[in-house]
Amino acid sequence: MNLQKLFFLLAAVLLIGTSCSDSDDDEYQTYDVTVKLVYPEGYTAVDDVSVTLVNTGTTATYTDSTNVSGEVTFKVSTGNYVVTATDNRAVGGNSYILSGQLNFSVDNNRDSTIPVELHLQASKSGQIIIKELYTGGCQKDDGSGKFLYDAYVILYNNSDIELTLENTALGTANPYNFTNTNKYYTDGKLSYEAEGWIPACAAIWYFKNPVSIAAGKQIVIALKNAVNNIPIYSNSINFANAEYYCTYDVSGQFSNTTYYPVPAEVIPASHYLSAAVYGAGNAWAISTQSPSFFIFNTEGTTPLAFAGDATNKDDYFGSTSLISLKVPVKWILDGMEIKAQGTTGLKRLTPAVDAGYATMINGYGYSIYRNVDKEATEAIEGNAGKLVYNYSLGTTDEEEGTTDPSGIDAEASIKNGARIIYKDTNNATNDFHQRRKASLKD
Repeated sequence: MNLQKLFFLLAAVLLIGTSCSDSDDDEYQTYDVTVKLVYPEGYTAVDDVSVTLVNTGTTATYTDSTNVSGEVTFKVSTGNYVVTATDNRAVGGNSYILSGQLNFSVDNNRDSTIPVELHLQASKSGQIIIKELYTGGCQKDDGSGKFLYDAYVILYNNSDIELTLENTALGTANPYNFTNTNKYYTDGKLSYEAEGWIPACAAIWYFKNPVSIAAGKQIVIALKNAVNNIPIYSNSINFANAEYYCTYDVSGQFSNTTYYPVPAEVIPASHYLSAAVYGAGNAWAISTQSPSFFIFNTEGTTPLAFAGDATNKDDYFGSTSLISLKVPVKWILDGMEIKAQGTTGLKRLTPAVDAGYATMINGYGYSIYRNVDKEATEAIEGNAGKLVYNYSLGTTDEEEGTTDPSGIDAEASIKNGARIIYKDTNNATNDFHQRRKASLKD
């Protein structure tokens, strides 16, 4: 081959290489995105904190861990992303959770030298946790629709010692549904986040007497219709159990007998929770589609006195029906955010309470059930041979359905004598899944 032919051959190869590398298609471009965790006062950055990015358009997920400076870099394509992180800390004998969530976009003008700052908020890890929430109801036997008046919550002692609920109350945040217009948002942030409170809408339910829960044990609270519902609706729940608690306070404003018939005779009156009502309505309207729910202890006062103090109230921009109590975040033991299948909306709980959300399909007897902490549960002496695996009650065959990634069937294991430790990261996306059957139906 002469020199001239060799020259033209090399030129052709260079042209081909140049044409392949100059594509403007962003689908095949990647950009460096550095996420920097910004810690609250009193906390310093550490390495090995897991950070997760999710592309909200494609659901592509990226997970990596921070360096000692609290930073981690991802290579991602253009799109809209949500970033979450949770850092568990032990300080002074107490367990704290630092968590956060942020939405941001990546485009072809991205400056890779400017990090995405994810501000974390600290909250004490409550040992009494929400194990299961069931508010979506079930199908009626005659096929005529949904029975929506059999809600309940299970509270669980996730610690190794007996704990007592005293001056403890239940709240649901304003607005009731994930999809409702939320006037609390200003410039994409909840206005009460910086002030450190959560709006408990319309009323709270509180225990009249202290309630002790042994380590690894639970209490069931019927939130509606504390009777045996099965004779009329076979898919529903039987609450006729002397160990159960219930919301029942018809001597006050909540007199709607569709929600609150006289409880089953076997439930003692000492197990009735009372209502402190400061909003409108004759029943506590916890959402059957996308509730937010939390439990809290009042400090230095009783729930009734706290609810009766006008300085603790917020009128939701002049509303007379959606009056809320300003519950301090530091009082909250546990909380969870839920959205309905196939919907978008705005969170009501701040990251210090719940940095994520679970998804729910209502009307079919499904519940939102807490995931097992596999490592902690398997490490318990005596659990070997008692844990039941191959969990099959998840809903991954449903749109946006979920399951327990541990693979442990918690309820079957408990019946087998095992002790369960549940996951508690203050992020419902990680901590909960949608269960095909409410556990009280097992």
